[in-house]
Amino acid sequence: MSRAAMYNEAGGPEVLFVSEVEEPSPGAGKVLVAVEAAGLNPYDAKARSGVIPADAPFPRRIGGDFAGSVIAVGEGASYTDGAPVSVGDAVMGRAAGAVAEQVIARAAEIAQRPEALAVEVAGGLHVAGLTAVSCLATVPVGEGDVVLVGGASGAVGLVASQLAIARGARVIGSASAANHDFLRSLGVEPVEYGEGLADRVRELGAVTAVMDCHGRDALDAGIDLGVPVDRMVAIAAYAALDELGVHNVERDARTPENLRALAEDIAAGRIVFPVVATYPLDAVVEAFQALESSHEPGKIVILP
Repeated sequence: MSRAAMYNEAGGPEVLFVSEVEEPSPGAGKVLVAVEAAGLNPYDAKARSGVIPADAPFPRRIGGDFAGSVIAVGEGASYTDGAPVSVGDAVMGRAAGAVAEQVIARAAEIAQRPEALAVEVAGGLHVAGLTAVSCLATVPVGEGDVVLVGGASGAVGLVASQLAIARGARVIGSASAANHDFLRSLGVEPVEYGEGLADRVRELGAVTAVMDCHGRDALDAGIDLGVPVDRMVAIAAYAALDELGVHNVERDARTPENLRALAEDIAAGRIVFPVVATYPLDAVVEAFQALESSHEPGKIVILP
């Protein structure tokens, strides 16, 4: 037996509890991982609250991002490069119900964790990191581009901004004033989000691409600024996709290879990926309360 965060009904963080569960042996192509860190994402809160509907029976587990060590290997379990997964491997990735002491994951969807990367960073990297990578795969940028990143101090926005800068683009990032100094330290030119965003951005120069990593403020500003819709991408503003005709973030770049490459960049200090706070598994309610109220840049991570 092991323990996992669960809930019996949709609702706020208070519906969560920790319960003993039985973990099956990993089937073919799968592995059992002892979870050492599990990052929380806005998606997790939306699923728990019922904003994102689900047909799965209650009780339900929660979470997706994880990092940990392999403790059992199913038949034929291999990484995407064909190398076999071994017991003791330090890995990271995404699997359903990862806010737990143990989780079953598909071997082909995990990556080996660089030794120099802190486990709490690795545990919160998959969704935010690969969504950011996917933003740049959807709307490639480089030398000569001026990119407006909406929600630049959020986990996705932080990575997307740094990747764009690394490729030679100039980045203007919207965020609350409290996070402006931090963004400047990364090379981002910060502007206050909200009403009048387009005017504030216009004063800084012509924008050639928009990546909205929170809401749709940056998309609306991009329209006002005359950015072509095929140079705009959204990660969560679903209503704006059809209304404005902008790109939804693509999925093909969300690969273990890209996760590993991003992890190596963070381990080497080329990309900053902060962890705001860590919580034990028994404090899962408090962790989700922090997730849903925090405006600090970085991730909330549970350490089971």
